[in-house]
Parts: sequence; C-alpha cells; structure tokens
Amino acid sequence: MVRKLDRSAAPLRPRITQKELAARLGLHPSTVSLVLNDAPLAKAIPQETKDRVLRAAQELDYRPNLYAKYLSSNRSFTVAILLPAIGEGYSTAVLGGVDEVLFDQNYAVFLAIHHGDKQRIREYLRRLEQRAVEGVILLNTPLEEPLGLPSVSIGGYPAVGETTRVLLDNYRGARAGAEHVIGLGHRRIAVIKGHAWRPASQERWNGIVDSFEAHGMQVNPKLVIQLQAQTSLREQATPEEGYRAAKTLLSHGLSFTALLTFNDLTALGAMRAFHEAGLRIPQDISVVGFDDIPSAAYHLPGLTTLRQPLQHMGALASRQLLKLIAQRGAKSEDLIVEPELIVRESTCEVQPGR
Repeated sequence: MVRKLDRSAAPLRPRITQKELAARLGLHPSTVSLVLNDAPLAKAIPQETKDRVLRAAQELDYRPNLYAKYLSSNRSFTVAILLPAIGEGYSTAVLGGVDEVLFDQNYAVFLAIHHGDKQRIREYLRRLEQRAVEGVILLNTPLEEPLGLPSVSIGGYPAVGETTRVLLDNYRGARAGAEHVIGLGHRRIAVIKGHAWRPASQERWNGIVDSFEAHGMQVNPKLVIQLQAQTSLREQATPEEGYRAAKTLLSHGLSFTALLTFNDLTALGAMRAFHEAGLRIPQDISVVGFDDIPSAAYHLPGLTTLRQPLQHMGALASRQLLKLIAQRGAKSEDLIVEPELIVRESTCEVQPGR
C-alpha cells in the first residue's frame, strides 16, 4: 500500500536569524554572536545571559547560516574525503572513525568516489577547492601533485608535498599471519596476493616471503595467485574474486594445508570454494584473512585474521587534519598503526596425513 504524503500538516517553522534572536532577547547581536560561537570574549558575558541565549536558541530552533559564517570568517567548516569505492568492512569502518571526530567538531563532509580514475580525482579536487573545503582526507587515493590544502592520506601511497600519512604496518601484519600458520606446523602454504596496483599488496607479500625464508621454506609459485581486476583497472577485492582465485588454486592439483589471503573478503570467497570442493576448514585447509571486517567473527567457522584498527585510523586521520587546518604550516609526518593477529576457528594445527 502506498500512502501519499500529507502536505496539509503544519508547515516547518520559519528559520530564525541571529539578528532576530537578539531582538527577541533584547540583546545586542554581537553579544548573541559571541555566545553562540563560544568565542573567547564570551567569558566576559554573565552566565545568566549566556544561559538565556542558549535556551532561546534551542527553543526557537536557531540554526546558524553557514554561508554567512563563511563570508564573515573565511571558514567553510567542510572537509572532503576521496576514496575509490565504498564496500563492506574497510571503507565503512574508516569513515565511521572520520565521522566520529568531524561531527563532534561541527564539520560537514563531502564524499567523493573516484573508482581509481585519475582524471576523476583531478576533477574532484578542482571542484572541492571551488567549494572552499578546508582540508582533504585521501583514503587509498594517489596524488599526482601537491595539494594547496591541508591533507591526510590513509593507505600506502607515497607522500606528495606536505601530506601527513596514516599507515598500517602491512609487512608486520602479513608476517604475523604467516608465522601463525607455520607455527601450527603448516609447510605447504598457498597465497592469494592483492591487486598489483595496491601498495599494500607488495608490502604484505614481502612479509610472507621473509617469514618463509626465516623458517627455511621456499614459496611455490604454483601455489601463489594474484587478484586480477575483472571489470575495471582498480576494482576492489570481492568475495567472488577470492572464490575464483581459490578455484584456480585447486585446479592446479597441488595439495596445500593453509591459505594466506590478501583480505577478509577474499578469504570468505575462498572458503566457499573449499566448501564446494568438499574440503573442511580448518581440518583440511587453514585460512587466514586480513582486516577483521565485522562479518569475519560471525562466519562459520570464524575467520582468523589480522585486525586493522580501521575506525581508529579514520579518527586519527581526522584529528591530524584538524590540526593541520588549525596550524597552517604544521610539519607533515607518517603515523604507523600496528595490526593485531586475531585467532579464530579457521586455523588449526596441521592434521596427521596432511
């Protein structure tokens, strides 16, 4: 049943201006402005007066005119976030941390999805600068030239100009995952590498290789497969892609007892392929993911993975960006975040006869 919107309801209350609010209170507009903006000079205003202003503003549903505020202060109180796509887990968790900080600081956010298109990135940056954003957060987004705005990058792309980076230690995380399965007695280990265009792919691969070498093991090239974009150059990893990669590994006819994957979505797709092939997890094949997306803990079996503190990374990037906005010329830096091995039911000791 479709119900029509009742337009006969009471109309929205007309927006009250700061000047009208001051007139109703019998106060000078500058006094009201100081209170509403919590300006340093407001300390000299009696608390009773400040309470009157704030109470009236709430009762009359006063909302500041941000455009007028920008004209008077040259501040837009907006930032932009550029990212390739929005998918389960990684980007949504990071954005949650970003929103947590920026909302509390009364900032609005522009979200720009570029799908890895360099021309689109350039065009978005041009448009956002025209809209007077005060800073930019780049989530897994490369730059070709320095920005004229404060910026913070989340991901492993090289710094361009004065860009602060929030980086995950991908090498250490991948090595920890490899050490985990090796410590469980696994020696025939397959690997699904990330897309070649991702900086994290090589970092994680290096961690795995170094772990193997430290235990006197060699990588079997026939047990390694790299994710390949199917529809676009910079396609995001999906469970389907992990499923296809696992099917390819199984088709090689080589036995392996553990699989290290680029991320959790890839791992979940691979586990589906193993299940269809009649293989048990972890008794026949132990599986390790990377990221610790929300569904990883609720899959059956629960996925062993490397936890990225994604919400923390988003919050950290936001705080750094606000710092750069407030202190123009502040020195950029690299902030390294450590992953954490989370052991669940998808890994176990290598079984006798395997």
